[in-house]
Amino acid sequence: MRRILFLSATIGLVAVSDAGARPKTDIIVLENEDRITCEILQLVRGKLTAKTDRLGTVEIEWNGVVGLQSDYYFRVENQVGTRWFGALSMVEGGLLEIGGEAGVTTVAHHDVVEIREIERSFWSQHDGSLSFGFSFTKASQVAQLTFDWANLWRTERNLVDSRVSTIITDKDREEERTVREDFSLGYTRLLRAKWTGTLNTGFQKNDELSLAGRFLFSAATGATPLKSNLNVLRLNIGLAVNSERATTADTTAVSMEGVLSADYSLFKYETPKSDLSTSLVFYPSLTEEDRYRVDFNLKLRHELIKDLFVDLSYYTNLDSNAPGGEGKKSDYGIVTSVGWSY
Repeated sequence: MRRILFLSATIGLVAVSDAGARPKTDIIVLENEDRITCEILQLVRGKLTAKTDRLGTVEIEWNGVVGLQSDYYFRVENQVGTRWFGALSMVEGGLLEIGGEAGVTTVAHHDVVEIREIERSFWSQHDGSLSFGFSFTKASQVAQLTFDWANLWRTERNLVDSRVSTIITDKDREEERTVREDFSLGYTRLLRAKWTGTLNTGFQKNDELSLAGRFLFSAATGATPLKSNLNVLRLNIGLAVNSERATTADTTAVSMEGVLSADYSLFKYETPKSDLSTSLVFYPSLTEEDRYRVDFNLKLRHELIKDLFVDLSYYTNLDSNAPGGEGKKSDYGIVTSVGWSY
């Protein structure tokens, strides 16, 4: 528990550090002809986020923006995954001009689904969230503590994704405590158009499946066939090395697995914001006959006030031949938590 609290405090300090912010010289023009002098931060999920001197950080619906001007460096992406890099300029007519080293590219306003500022301070390149949950049932004397942290570090063509998830279920007797842990660190390179390449490493522990520890190393290639201001679909295929040890064994087993995954998000960008995300990962074993694993997650997130949210999550872990041979083949649960995004 002390480890979790220390990690939370460290992440919080990192998230609020934003030294070296650039001057607010960008211009946004709205439909009613209002002009906002600001620092443009990003366009994500239909909202253009900008930082101002007097209004603080504001979010503007992308459909309501008719003019734009910034001499700083951005990554712009359209619905089919094509990316451009450069300064921004948009005037009446609904065309966004991106001025880069290769010249000026013109993109229709309604085709743009993502804008990310590149030349920002190190800490400002991070997006993430922290959430905690706790429940206790007197009749069964069961207490459950949950902790989740997710952080995404973005640069021009690289993404580093870090995730920590812990569920501790404690019954009346100490020997009935069960732990489910999941730590992962992934690196994604943005390739041509909508394609990506990903390297991932992670550690898993699940007492319900008699899994004392699993180290997983994977490499995959993927694509984003659907990306808009309302939803995103990502698909990946690859290979993984699975090194695991059962709670009933002293030796470590190593195997090869395939990796097939799909991630889908559906979001509502009007305040209060809500989004529904789901992920499905299928691991068919390539070295163990008739073995496969499935990880499924479903999460509904709703914003209570700015940056404060409540989560309702469901997870399922299935292993057709769980470590130890005598353990359960599946584990599932429903988790509610409250958290903060940065």
